Amino acid sequence: MPPGLVLAVAAFCAVVSAQIAWTPIFLDGSSQVDLWTQSSSGCACAGGGDTCACCVRDGACPCGDVAPARCAQCGLEQYCASMCNITIDSRVLKSKSGKTFGQIKSPSLEGPGSCSYFLQPDAGQRVEIQVYRLVSVGRFNGTSCVGGWLKLGAATAVRGAGADTRLCGANERYSPPVVLFADHGASTLEFRITETTVRSQFLAFFSFTSLSNTQGMGFHPRGGSRIPNTDCDWLYQDVSCRAPGSCVLASPGYPGLYPPRRRCRYLFATNSVHTRVKIVFTSILLPRNHCATDYLTLRAGSSPSAPLLGSLCTERSAVLEQPGPNLLLEFNSGPLVPPYDYNGFIAKLEFIEQADGTGAPPTAPSAPLAALTHLTQHADLDGISSVDTESVSNEIVSTNGGRVGCSIKIRGYGPGGVRSGHFDTRSSNWRAQCTIHLIGAPTDVVQVSLFNYNLRLQSCRSHIEILEGLHEFGGRGERSERGDRALLRVCGPSLREARDPSGRFLERQAVTSKGSNMTILVRRAATQIMDDEEFVDGAFAFHDELHEGTASPDSACAATHYGLASPSHGGVAAPSHHHIFWNIEERLQCTHRFIPAINQSVTIEIQRLERMWSAEPAGGGAGGGAGGAGGCRTACGDAGCECRAATALHYHDHVALVAGDGTHLSCLCGDFQAAWLPVVVRSWSGVRLQYSVAHYTYASRGFDYAAAYSFNDDALCGQRTFTTHSGEIASQHVPVTGSLNEFFYQQCTWVLDSNVERQLFIDITSEQDKSCGSWNITLHEWSRGGAQSGAGLAAAAGELLYTFCARHKNHTYTLPWRLNTVVIRLVALSRQQPLYSIRWRSQVVRANTRLGPPTPAPAASPAPAPRAPLWTRLLALYYIGTALVS
Repeated sequence: MPPGLVLAVAAFCAVVSAQIAWTPIFLDGSSQVDLWTQSSSGCACAGGGDTCACCVRDGACPCGDVAPARCAQCGLEQYCASMCNITIDSRVLKSKSGKTFGQIKSPSLEGPGSCSYFLQPDAGQRVEIQVYRLVSVGRFNGTSCVGGWLKLGAATAVRGAGADTRLCGANERYSPPVVLFADHGASTLEFRITETTVRSQFLAFFSFTSLSNTQGMGFHPRGGSRIPNTDCDWLYQDVSCRAPGSCVLASPGYPGLYPPRRRCRYLFATNSVHTRVKIVFTSILLPRNHCATDYLTLRAGSSPSAPLLGSLCTERSAVLEQPGPNLLLEFNSGPLVPPYDYNGFIAKLEFIEQADGTGAPPTAPSAPLAALTHLTQHADLDGISSVDTESVSNEIVSTNGGRVGCSIKIRGYGPGGVRSGHFDTRSSNWRAQCTIHLIGAPTDVVQVSLFNYNLRLQSCRSHIEILEGLHEFGGRGERSERGDRALLRVCGPSLREARDPSGRFLERQAVTSKGSNMTILVRRAATQIMDDEEFVDGAFAFHDELHEGTASPDSACAATHYGLASPSHGGVAAPSHHHIFWNIEERLQCTHRFIPAINQSVTIEIQRLERMWSAEPAGGGAGGGAGGAGGCRTACGDAGCECRAATALHYHDHVALVAGDGTHLSCLCGDFQAAWLPVVVRSWSGVRLQYSVAHYTYASRGFDYAAAYSFNDDALCGQRTFTTHSGEIASQHVPVTGSLNEFFYQQCTWVLDSNVERQLFIDITSEQDKSCGSWNITLHEWSRGGAQSGAGLAAAAGELLYTFCARHKNHTYTLPWRLNTVVIRLVALSRQQPLYSIRWRSQVVRANTRLGPPTPAPAASPAPAPRAPLWTRLLALYYIGTALVS
């Protein structure tokens, strides 16, 4: 090393960049030859004489005869002649030289060739490399290093090893140095030349840096937990970040150069609806003019396909603040680009308890029908002031100011009524007894979901009760109405947090009332202990069963509309207003079942639809990583609209109309073209409208849609039994909407039964030219077992006898002798209503006074019947003669 270089290094460190830092490595520094040699001569040699090098007094040893003009670090003096393929052990070096840092000066290689340096840190240390000089070490071709490189990587193969940190350059002097850190224990510094060179060399310093270094070079993420089976993903929860400064996150290898082609995700999870996440970036240093490859994004949810809230690239510092319950910070890095003068980011994380209730949820979309507008007002009740004991009888009809607390009544109807919201007993003055009365309209039911609670007292002296109806309580908590069974009772001591230690939301703890009113009672200690406060927080929603369908108590988002009980016309929309969905962070499927009566059909019209997203797994195809709509597309044909995707449908947002047997009548996904709307399906059997969000979060709420339905009075199709010997079943024309994508779905079952034995002839005709896949009519034997199963006439269809397609035009089918009962089925899914005529006639052969159930198919070899009395035979001859004359 030329004289004065160490002083230059000292000057570099004295003017350290505010964003790049490295461990100071200095010894004497007054015009010395190199890091360990004070002067090249002037000191006594081991064998006598004074022509040997003078070593730095602290930690240096003479090289001896192999290099009398140089000194080396004690413990590495055996490598004076060739510092190549060596092991540097922190503990050995500390014992011999008293230092945990030093210098690596490679030999001058004539490429191709290589040298490796195995670095073994002690417990609580990380490996640090400072690169100052590269000579003929490959070159950068725009995407990677070719011809040679200097690489720091794990000593053994680890996940992500394909994205090693490689440096290259023809003749580079780095000021400040390029700093590399390795956090995975033992590491290897590899110097490799793969092309012909005259002189290839590098100069670097190494340091085994303590993770507890107060100067910051020993940075390690604080407060989070590494997500298993990932390369660089972390989870931070509010329960782990209570104290100021307790949670810090940074890019891999900070404050050194980060690895290339990485995607590191930092998930921030809150346990309370009132908590906001604040991220304070104290340093952001990314390569200039590379925002397409090196950047930070923040998303509203835990999935990479969640809505984008913002991105950072050229900023030097920033502050981001957003509500939970989940936020995802993603750090993306591209290829390492010279001059390697960047090091990623570092940020402090704070979880802030929201005190003013300004974090209202996104505005709920309006319902498709004016009849629902009086029931669609939803508000975040973080703003309702607590109610004094004297005013407990006053009903809350507006929402402004603090959270819902103790002793309050909430009305879900009328002017200013709220349909959903949150409650938290910590928001009001301490009371040993809290009651929340939820008062709905006559057609309402009440849904309540509990998120967090803490009950301290033993033997159920602290408890939570959710009761059907409205109840007043005495000073000791006695109910004025007794005998009512609690819908839910939680006894203390009991603690529930919204999430498990891995950050996943726990299974919902929810109840649905049978009537329109509900009471929540909380009994707790007479005095408040701030360190262990007793409380409960959750959400409520009023559900109007007249307009929104009968709620399913076993599902968060399912309702049934019955043709005889529901309005003849109505509408449904996305459930984006539901506060009770706050603790759902997964696939969300909301189902509306429409069940027409026996003489009805139901028409469902999808009128409005927003762009839908894909949340495909890694490598799942286009649109997966970016959350785009390209992963699924819609194709409409004669048999309905179909969702086409390379991966399972549940990875894609979609709306589907599904028959009772699971057949998809229509499915819409991806960037569906609005010009194709409306999509209309008319069905004479039950249909489910399924709204599916691939990855739902309370912050993003999924996509929006609106649909209308109507129950139509007609007897065109269904399940009927005919006992006449002849007759006709013919299709009837029904009104059409004229929509491009209007489809008719029919599953009709008719049974032809007879009281006498006969020969049955069935004529089927159609003027249409349709394939069997569009619609068909099938004839089946009667199945006694299926008929007795209770599944309806459709289950009575036994062995298939014949299939008629519209292209056949007409066909006459003759049934076997004595097959008196036959099942006829029509299955259709087509843009055009099926047009057909089914006629049947019977040839009666003998009398039969059977009064029992329909006759099954005859046995293969029936036993001879006993001879009938004479008067019966004469009567049979009379009937036969009458039939022949006619």
